[in-house]
Amino acid sequence: MFFRSMSSLVFIFLFSVQSLFNPVWASSVTEQTIWQKAALNLPEPSGIFNKVLRSEIQKSIVLPELETSNQSDQLIKRLQSLDKELFKYVRVSESSTRFEQLNRLMPALVNIEERKLIEQYLTDHGQSVPRLRNDRLYSLLDKRISRLANGLIFNMKPLVRERRDYEPELLQAMANNGIEFSARPPDFILDYQLEPEGQNKQNEWTFKGSIALLNTFEMPIVSVEKELTEPSGIKEQAQIEGVTQLAHLVTNKLKQFLIQTIPP
Repeated sequence: MFFRSMSSLVFIFLFSVQSLFNPVWASSVTEQTIWQKAALNLPEPSGIFNKVLRSEIQKSIVLPELETSNQSDQLIKRLQSLDKELFKYVRVSESSTRFEQLNRLMPALVNIEERKLIEQYLTDHGQSVPRLRNDRLYSLLDKRISRLANGLIFNMKPLVRERRDYEPELLQAMANNGIEFSARPPDFILDYQLEPEGQNKQNEWTFKGSIALLNTFEMPIVSVEKELTEPSGIKEQAQIEGVTQLAHLVTNKLKQFLIQTIPP
């Protein structure tokens, strides 16, 4: 869940805490392992997309090396700092789409996940977690973000639905990745193509695939184009496997988009 591989860390968010911590940031395997243990002891988030989003955020957070003499004081000061910052996100409007709200609340999610790790670390080491001024706001924002991440929905681009025999499998594949189909006002309009290009020398089916999640103006939020190769001997099954792969690719791209738009 946390740092699956030490070499897989792609996004690093550095917080302005030099005045609170020793300015030497955790880089050793030993120090990273300390925080990994805290992450493993956290309750598992609900929902598919919410879970993968939070997991990726946790991997991006860089926590400091701790001075053994006053580590409790260091961490409590950091908690107090995080608590004060939460008030910035109380006015994110609920009138926009779930996706737009979630996008605006991503810095708050980084704050929340760092706070969870620190509090879990203190608990694991038998130290008390202080009550903070914005505890209630922290809980409300945490629940709101989970609700938004688990409530993202899409509809199909007009005329697309009539031309795809394997649409039910695509809808299921999107749901399996945490984004549901609904006729209600959607966060995204989904458009996709899966053009067969025959079989290669290994008798694998090849396709030219593309998929995009569009906004209400049908402008792409995220999109993927990929040459797909499916080993299934039956073309219809290969098509299903192709759209399943497209669903995974576009939802993963959406996760990356949300993380990359977090201000430094």
